[in-house]
Amino acid sequence: MESSWEGFLDIIGLNQKVRQKAELKTLIEFPLAEPKKDLLISLFDFITSIYGTEKCTILWWYEPSCIIGKNIINPYIKIISKDDLKYLQGVWERIGGDYILFLPEEFNTKVDTNDEEEFIGVCLTQYSQLLLKTPDGNEVLYLRLNE
Repeated sequence: MESSWEGFLDIIGLNQKVRQKAELKTLIEFPLAEPKKDLLISLFDFITSIYGTEKCTILWWYEPSCIIGKNIINPYIKIISKDDLKYLQGVWERIGGDYILFLPEEFNTKVDTNDEEEFIGVCLTQYSQLLLKTPDGNEVLYLRLNE
C-alpha cells in the first residue's frame, strides 16, 4: 500500500470489518497530472481486466449547489470507452482538484450520501473494487476489498 494514500481508507467511511479487507495501491502515475493518451489506454486495459468490459462509468463532482436550502453534491455521470479518450482528457483537465471515479458500466446511481469520500466508500463496498483519479491528477488508485 502506498503510504501517502494510506489514510484515505480511513476517511471513506468504511466500518472496521470492511476496512480490514481493504487494499489500496497506486495503479498508474500521471507525471505533471497530464492525462496522456498512452497512459489512458493502459488505464482502459486495466478497466477491461477488472470489469470485464471495455466500457465503464465515470463519475466526477463540481462544487456543491444549493437546492432548497441544502447543499447537494451532484456527481456528473457518463459511460465511456477507449473511443472517448479525448472526452476523458477534457474532463481530467477541466476539473483539476476533484476525483474521477471509474466504476462498472452498470453502475447504480442510487447512493445515499452527499459526501464525496463516503460515496467512494459505499461504491467500494458495493462493487469490491474501483479506480479513482486523485484530486491532484498525478495518480489513479486501485481500491479493492479482499475476500
